[in-house]
Amino acid sequence: MGLTIHYKLRLPAAADAAAAKKLVHAARRRAGALVKRRQLREIQAVRAVDPDDPRCSGFVLEKRGDETFGHTVHPEAGWMYRVFPGEGCESAEFGLCLYPATIRSGGRRFRTGCGGWGYAGFCKTQYASLHGAANFLRCHKAVIDLLVIWKRLGVTVTIQDEGGYWPDRNEQKLLAEVGDMNRLVAALGGALKDAGDDDGTTVKSPIFQHGQFELLEAEGLSRHGSSIGAAVDSLIRHPRPDNHG
Repeated sequence: MGLTIHYKLRLPAAADAAAAKKLVHAARRRAGALVKRRQLREIQAVRAVDPDDPRCSGFVLEKRGDETFGHTVHPEAGWMYRVFPGEGCESAEFGLCLYPATIRSGGRRFRTGCGGWGYAGFCKTQYASLHGAANFLRCHKAVIDLLVIWKRLGVTVTIQDEGGYWPDRNEQKLLAEVGDMNRLVAALGGALKDAGDDDGTTVKSPIFQHGQFELLEAEGLSRHGSSIGAAVDSLIRHPRPDNHG
């Protein structure tokens, strides 16, 4: 749970491996310059994809009668690189993978919906805010601009920004959104921790490290008290091995 940027990269159906590899290396060169200019934490070299790496795999649902089955779609080829924007921010993967148009299941073939060259990824930026607004803005804006690099290279890029910064680049809206999300996560995390203390369950979340956690928790409960209570009751009735904010 946390404010996240979701994105998809897509090449035309006629693209081949040589074009995909060239684009990945071109994007990596431009990304390297951005990392240096913005003083981001790190950028890694381009690497060939590992078909078994879950970060490079797609996912498709198959309907059989009244039942639904989920299947992992492993890439057949591809190239990726990873960027670490800054303190508290998740790393972001960028690249292109070749996915099969169909896979076999239950004795028959069905379409994956992601065949061809593309990639779908996400980056949770919320907890960069634990290290200050400037750090959060730098990380969140960097992920967007790393995606814009791909757009400028002619790749079809779809961006879903939970912070509302993209496409208008509204920093005030972004700061308001991450503030609201921090309040919600603090209130939920605090409520779950209190409930866990009663039965020995350990609840972990980066939000507990926020310098103003108690204030965020109180404001979150004031705004979302009823929904927090319902969520905690639901989680208690249907517990998971670990609860992470």
